[in-house]
Amino acid sequence: MIYKRKPPPDNVRRVRHINKNTYGVTTNKRGRLVQFESEQERKLILLLERDVTVNDFTSQPETLAFTAENGGNRQYTPDFQVWRTDGQIELHEVTLAQRRQTKETIQQRETAARRICQQRGWKYRVHTEETLPTGHEYASLDLLAPFRVEAYADEEIATWWETQLERCTPVHPQTILSHASAAHANGLLLNTLYHLIWHNQVHIDWTAPFIWRGAFHLNARIWLASTRATSVKQGPEAQQ
Repeated sequence: MIYKRKPPPDNVRRVRHINKNTYGVTTNKRGRLVQFESEQERKLILLLERDVTVNDFTSQPETLAFTAENGGNRQYTPDFQVWRTDGQIELHEVTLAQRRQTKETIQQRETAARRICQQRGWKYRVHTEETLPTGHEYASLDLLAPFRVEAYADEEIATWWETQLERCTPVHPQTILSHASAAHANGLLLNTLYHLIWHNQVHIDWTAPFIWRGAFHLNARIWLASTRATSVKQGPEAQQ
């Protein structure tokens, strides 16, 4: 449900509908209501959801006051505040690369936000459409996001997947499914697999196609961390 009159708790403003932008409210990993004001912001939310170093995050966290170069008083509300598991706190902004390069007011607010974060011992990070997920990575994140919730965490089926994958190098998912007994419902197997992938217990190549037209792509592969020594792509590093 989109908050039409007031923002969710802990948000200083509600998101706006501008030029047919994608916007709305979702629930994050800690049950907190989080707003997004563009498709790019939603992409960042998906990355924060999967990032095991992120303990919690909120949107539209506070309004920063600063003095512009012309001496005028300015205000700026960052898109997100992030709490890391190591205690680090960050402010995150999502913008367009061209606007960031050409609009002086954006450059000034970034400078001010960095200064304020430095004074607090925080970090400030900026994301653009050039650093956020696109293509196959975004398609897979979008597909698997609904399976992040614990309702899909079936311990017995998860053990079955792990046992099957212990015997394999990276393998097509359908190859594993062909070994399933009649006692395992195919839908439950898939739901648990998607949950395991989201939580990084089973790996995929996020830069390659995974699902195509309702079925596993011919080149889709899955594996356990212990099966293949590789790092799973978590998303581009944010610009500093």
